[in-house]
Amino acid sequence: MELWEKAVRELGSMPVLLWLALTDKRHLEIKRISLFAAAGVLLAAGSVGDVAFSSRLGGGAFGILLLFFCRFSEEAMGLADGFLILVCGLAFGLYETAALCFFAALYAGIFSAVLLITHRAGRKSRIPFLPFLLLGYVTMALILHTA
Repeated sequence: MELWEKAVRELGSMPVLLWLALTDKRHLEIKRISLFAAAGVLLAAGSVGDVAFSSRLGGGAFGILLLFFCRFSEEAMGLADGFLILVCGLAFGLYETAALCFFAALYAGIFSAVLLITHRAGRKSRIPFLPFLLLGYVTMALILHTA
C-alpha cells in the first residue's frame, strides 16, 4: 500500500473511530444515525488500498459471527460494537479486523482486570468497548502499516 493510500485511510478512519469512542464513553450507547454515518465513512476510507475481495468477505463473515454473538449473549457486547466490527471487516479485510479485535479485547481485558483488582467495578459492570476498538485500531495501524 502506498503512502498516500495509508494517509487517506488513516485520516478517514481515525477521526470517525475517535468520535464514536468518545460518544460511547460518554453515553454507553451509539445512535443508529451516527453509526450509519460512520459506517459510510469507514467503508469509503477502507476502499482505498489493495485489500482482496475475498479478505473483505472474510472480514464481513467475521463481523456477522460477532453480531450473532452480541445478539445471543444477551448483549455482553453491544450490537453497535458488533456492527462496527462488521463494517471494519468489510472495509479493511479479515486479517486487519482480526488484529483490531485482538488488540481491542486485550486492552479491554487489561482495563477490566485493573477495575476488578481496585474494586472500582464488579463482574457485571458495563464498560464502553469502542475506546478499546480505537486503541486496537491505532495499534493495528502502527504494527501492520509500518512493516
